[in-house]
Amino acid sequence: MDNFWVRIETADNGFVVELPDLAERKKKEDEAKKSKLSAPYLGDCTEKRVAKTVDEVTKIVTAALKSLPDIEYDEAFKEASKGKDGGLRSY
Repeated sequence: MDNFWVRIETADNGFVVELPDLAERKKKEDEAKKSKLSAPYLGDCTEKRVAKTVDEVTKIVTAALKSLPDIEYDEAFKEASKGKDGGLRSY
C-alpha cells in the first residue's frame, strides 16, 4: 500500500472520520490486474464513520492502523535503521 491517510472533520455533534476502505481498494486492484489495466482510481475507496467523542475517534483510527499489514512496516523499519547512526536523526 502506498499511502494511508485519515481525515477527521468536526461535525455539529461530533466528528466524521474518513479512512481508506482497504477491502474496496484490494477489490479494485484485483479487478485491474485481471483486466490488465495500469492502475485503478483509488480515490473513492474510502469509508466515513461518525464519532461523538475524541475517544471514539481514537478507537476508529487505532482499529484502522491495526488492519495495516505489519510486513510493510517491518521492512521499512529495517531499511530506516541501517547505517552508522541506526537510522535515528536528531533535529
